[in-house]
Amino acid sequence: MRTPSSLVRPREVARAVTPVELFFDLVYVFTVSQLARHLFEHPDGHGMLETAVLTLAVMYAWFMTVWTSNWLDVERQPVRLLMLVLMFASLLMSTSIAAAFGDRAWLFVLGYLSIQIGRTLFAVIAFRGHRLHMHFVNALAWELGTAPIWIAGAVADGDLRLALWAAATLLSYGGVIAGHPLPARKSPFSSDSQIYAEHLLERFRLFFLIALGETVLTLGNAFAGEPLAAERLLVLAVAFAGTVSLWWCYFHRSEEIGVSAVEDATDASRIVGFGNYTLIAMVIGIVAIAVGDELAIADPGGANSLSTAALVFGGPAIFLLAQFVFMRRATGRAPQARILACLALVALALVTAPLSLLAAIVASSAVLAAVAFADTRGERADART
Repeated sequence: MRTPSSLVRPREVARAVTPVELFFDLVYVFTVSQLARHLFEHPDGHGMLETAVLTLAVMYAWFMTVWTSNWLDVERQPVRLLMLVLMFASLLMSTSIAAAFGDRAWLFVLGYLSIQIGRTLFAVIAFRGHRLHMHFVNALAWELGTAPIWIAGAVADGDLRLALWAAATLLSYGGVIAGHPLPARKSPFSSDSQIYAEHLLERFRLFFLIALGETVLTLGNAFAGEPLAAERLLVLAVAFAGTVSLWWCYFHRSEEIGVSAVEDATDASRIVGFGNYTLIAMVIGIVAIAVGDELAIADPGGANSLSTAALVFGGPAIFLLAQFVFMRRATGRAPQARILACLALVALALVTAPLSLLAAIVASSAVLAAVAFADTRGERADART
């Protein structure tokens, strides 16, 4: 009979992303759509804060599951069953996002805590005798420690719920960054190998495609649900061009830099870990962009208010800044195109303030297209050297 430690993948064995991992990630197509729906229904400052907290929470649940499964042998039946159970818990959590600050707070917390505690408890058992066993013991203590704050937030209402859940989310991220230490016991965490880093990079790129695909679905659904008009058709075309630019900026520059940095790094896991946080920021930016596009399709001639400008121009700025920070961390160089683009977004937000949403979408998409063009030129320059 195999011991629980046989559930852990041998360190020297590389593997591709498996069907069960892809199946698990499919739930998050729905998750991203629900985050966009919540923001679309509450496109003000308070709604943006709520959406940011919810996005950080669900992304924490996702990447901690990805990191844990990265160590496990997903061909083993117990691990597959774990992934399917976590998938259902993720579905419960996701179905409650749009009403998490309403009457589905308990269901959101139930799904979220089931993922966090269930996954970590499984890891504590599976990693017995492994060098990371005590790390998961520490992590379980952190998850159990933040659980009462999540529960208290479900009991509370309004701003107090937001404050409690924000505090719980910040504590969760702080625990990960610190390595889940406990009093009188330092973190027993040790770095992954490059093999694991490559696998995580593949999971990140697939999740990015999921988030970007949801943007396309949002565009299509928004356009299909409105009466046909020339202005709406123009918004659809311009917003789609902006989405293509996001894809181009990721796969024709940022990802290539990340892969090269991992191949050359002595401690690739740290670059991948940093890349995880920039992925989360990019997802936040993508959700904001999708909602800005949806608002513009609903009312192309509508006023470009402060809140809509924050979505239309702030979303691309968050996305580009996240890429800038990652590329700077990976290469030590500052990609000027992304900084110049962020400055242009700020200037255009002011210039288009008295104009329509259509004008704002055209301006922000033009900036993204310009960055994609700059990346193409940079790629060609790199090829010549």
